[in-house]
Amino acid sequence: MSAENDDEELRRILQKKKEELLAKLSSQSTEGDSSSGNGSQEPPVAELNDSSFDEFIASHRAVVVDFWAPWCAPCFLVAPIIDDLALQHKRIAFARVNADASPETASKYYVMSLPTIMFFLDGQEVDRVVGAVPEEVLEERVQWLESKL
Repeated sequence: MSAENDDEELRRILQKKKEELLAKLSSQSTEGDSSSGNGSQEPPVAELNDSSFDEFIASHRAVVVDFWAPWCAPCFLVAPIIDDLALQHKRIAFARVNADASPETASKYYVMSLPTIMFFLDGQEVDRVVGAVPEEVLEERVQWLESKL
């Protein structure tokens, strides 16, 4: 019974942390938009689902997609790294897909473990990283993708 309580407590903590991170990102992007004057309202990391995924991939030359789930603790370790990379690499589109809420897309791309970070170039998957990895690993992959543009 104690393990179940611990699991539920961990879920609550992770959910609260996610909400805090999303609120922080939202306020940062709002501040950035008003000071940069670029008029872009697009968030640094787009939230995709089964109905928006294909269009997003098709409308951007290079895309990094983070497949995650609310119950996945390692996903919450990777999320801030993806957010930072999105702010640093403006030529690449970044997106997130909740694999639980978008099972068709997760299945279509054989996402079996979370987090899974996929790299697309011209609509085709060119690389993927499975699991929580150090920022340097993702930075290297993003730089490689950017070099192809």
